[in-house]
Amino acid sequence: MEKKRSPWLPLAVVAAAIAAGAIWYLRRTPEEPPAVAQAPSEPAKPADAPLPPPGKSDTQMRKDLGSLSSLPEWAQWLGVSDLLDRFVVIVDNVAEDVNPRKQVDFVKVAPQKTEKLNSARYDRIADVIASIDAKGAAQVVHDIHPLLESAYHKLGYPDRSFDQVAAKALQRIIDGPVLDKPPRLVPKGANFAYEDAKLEALGPVEKLLLRMGPRNTRLIQTKAREIAAALDLRVATH
Repeated sequence: MEKKRSPWLPLAVVAAAIAAGAIWYLRRTPEEPPAVAQAPSEPAKPADAPLPPPGKSDTQMRKDLGSLSSLPEWAQWLGVSDLLDRFVVIVDNVAEDVNPRKQVDFVKVAPQKTEKLNSARYDRIADVIASIDAKGAAQVVHDIHPLLESAYHKLGYPDRSFDQVAAKALQRIIDGPVLDKPPRLVPKGANFAYEDAKLEALGPVEKLLLRMGPRNTRLIQTKAREIAAALDLRVATH
């Protein structure tokens, strides 16, 4: 086993180099110019993989993702355009507690009509998510990882890792609240709000999970844990 390096070792090496330079400097002839120490250069950051045109990447992603679920809605969802960009924006939105409604506008949900929470509106969505093959999804992420990194960096995060934001997004879903008793709603303009001020003060993602109801939230959280495990991401699974 390699011995643990002392934190002072780099300083000792630098000190030895300075000392050697000083001895050489004192022995040199006056006409020689002083040596200029060159700081060690850091390894260059690998360039992002070039992103293919959306049409080409959409075709490949539909092929790679199509077999992850046999439910017909899954194939319908994959029929939209800009799949790669949508995917990274959805992950980033969830990680940063932003409702990704604009990126999932192809998923239709019946409107809430009364103060009684109708979580059954989300049953089919949760069923489709629960049907996804977690190990297969992890393999697709592994295969297209360079493109995911490039697409994520294009959002304006050149120094961040897609793996970090993916872990954060999965953790937010896993940590979402689950209430066995449906929370009460009150009218708020053309929509509804939670009667409990503490629930209404939650972030958009947490409030969305509450609207989906305990059955659907647990299905989605279970799948989030499975995908995190398949990706070998460090998340608290409770």
